[in-house]
Amino acid sequence: MAVLSQTDGLTKLYNRAHWEDCLEREYKRWQRVKQRACLLMLDIDHFKSINDNYGHPVGDDVIRHLAQLIQHNAREIDVSGRYGGEEFAIILGDTSLQDAALLAERLRKAVEGSVVSSDGQSLKYTISLGIAALDVGVQSSQEWIACADKALYSSKENGRNRVSLYSPQS
Repeated sequence: MAVLSQTDGLTKLYNRAHWEDCLEREYKRWQRVKQRACLLMLDIDHFKSINDNYGHPVGDDVIRHLAQLIQHNAREIDVSGRYGGEEFAIILGDTSLQDAALLAERLRKAVEGSVVSSDGQSLKYTISLGIAALDVGVQSSQEWIACADKALYSSKENGRNRVSLYSPQS
């Protein structure tokens, strides 16, 4: 029952409530020991058009497909969750910004190279990703989310299907 209460029914990844609890714990751990950590946020590019053109059941299959790729590419110690709708997040403990970028790019390429077959149709999709390292400028777990989200939106504003790193100067 505990596992069911912590997971998203569609993706089998952690749900938002559990994922945010894990994020808060990672932030508090960082406050104590200052061990590096990164937050990766991603979402499906033009997801509304997938639902509009193919239908919501196909959109659900795309979400499930992305969740499987996240599980396959993330480490066992990473905390992957569905943030909401077609948006996901991965907490990367003991990970440098450069290593987080390698994971993000590997995941982006895996999605870009995939074909989802659903309801007799085949489609391709892409994702945009943003990464924020946890550092002294971040004052809370919610601010950490905001930094990663800002990097994600930078990817979207600069053409989608890309990885962006958060910088306080941007």
